[in-house]
Amino acid sequence: MKRIFSLLLLKCAFLQMHAQGLKLGIKAGGNFTTNTSASFQENYKGGFHAGLFARIKTSEIVGVQVEGLISSIKLSVTPNTAVFRNGLTDLKATYLHVPILINISPVPLISIQAGPQIGMTISQTKDALRVGGDALKNKDFSMLAGVQLNLSKLSVFGRYSFGLSEINVATVQDSWKSKMLQAGVGISL
Repeated sequence: MKRIFSLLLLKCAFLQMHAQGLKLGIKAGGNFTTNTSASFQENYKGGFHAGLFARIKTSEIVGVQVEGLISSIKLSVTPNTAVFRNGLTDLKATYLHVPILINISPVPLISIQAGPQIGMTISQTKDALRVGGDALKNKDFSMLAGVQLNLSKLSVFGRYSFGLSEINVATVQDSWKSKMLQAGVGISL
């Protein structure tokens, strides 16, 4: 009896969320990343992202979108940067990014998105620093803002991410904060 009641309750919760406009899906696209530090060249380097999203409408105009993305980034080091080991020109990292976005839809086809994102380092260039060890912290906190075009099963988006937290492990004087342009497509399942 307890099991049947639990399954019934779960089904009711799912139907209620579906009635509110729950959409689950996959997404993928490109990242273009740079850094605020003088240790890095001020040009955006390409990477990719792929993952899952869940979107729920709380009203006709407002909704929430949560994502889990695996993101590849690449930063180019300025020649002769003292803190990096000799010969290193590119710093590469893979992150798990979790954005939590508020969607505001002034018209049904367009959503304006904004919200926080936490990034957790999965891997990075090993022993990037002259003294050995990793150059990037394990966590990165940033804010996102962008626009998404919502078709029936397809969404196309573009957004900008700007870092709020220092991401450098090294004790250098300049600030290391991430900046990323992101574009891609999502498919609702």
